[in-house]
Amino acid sequence: MSRGLVCALFALFTLANLAETARQVEDALAAGTARPWLVAGYWMLKTGVVAVFFSAVMRRPKSLRPSREPIAFVACALAILGAVSLREPGPDASTAWLVAGEALALASCGFLLASVLALGTCFGVLPEVRGLVMRGPYKLVRHPVYLGELGACLGLVLGAPTAWNLSAAGVLLAAQLVRMRLEERALELEFSEYAAYAAHTPRLIPMPARLRPLEV
Repeated sequence: MSRGLVCALFALFTLANLAETARQVEDALAAGTARPWLVAGYWMLKTGVVAVFFSAVMRRPKSLRPSREPIAFVACALAILGAVSLREPGPDASTAWLVAGEALALASCGFLLASVLALGTCFGVLPEVRGLVMRGPYKLVRHPVYLGELGACLGLVLGAPTAWNLSAAGVLLAAQLVRMRLEERALELEFSEYAAYAAHTPRLIPMPARLRPLEV
């Protein structure tokens, strides 16, 4: 997939979310109450995640092992579709759940940002190989970016637990599981040390019992 096309898509998503964020902030300023700011915060978080991805895609180098499998393109398209399809909380949404959801989404976005920064120029959209990263959040799990994405998605769904958002989250989760397996297979083929790393590092959920130094 060309960098120009990917950058154009993420630029479009960023601008669309930014416009909606501006509208929500304007409504919150006019309302003068706390609740509209929770909805505005929802859009701020969503826009921030998309903007971080846009920045990472702009800086990435060429892949060491390009992905050409149709399932990889389908999984990436579904993951993006699931994430951008999440809808804002409705007027009858519980304020308590809004607060809890935004707290989880904010923490997840922080972890996501740290993971993207650790990944650096190895970041990619398709399950391709640009390098092997085992530092920072990658010491905890093999896919911290996906963990941050899913955590942020869960936080947004907590704030707006509609059938539509639950379906979008399900699509995102299924697509990310496929992408994880494809990425792992590509890394195994490119780096002989990946098997040892994978043996002691959980895939997605941190498990302290499995975290131990690699044997030299």
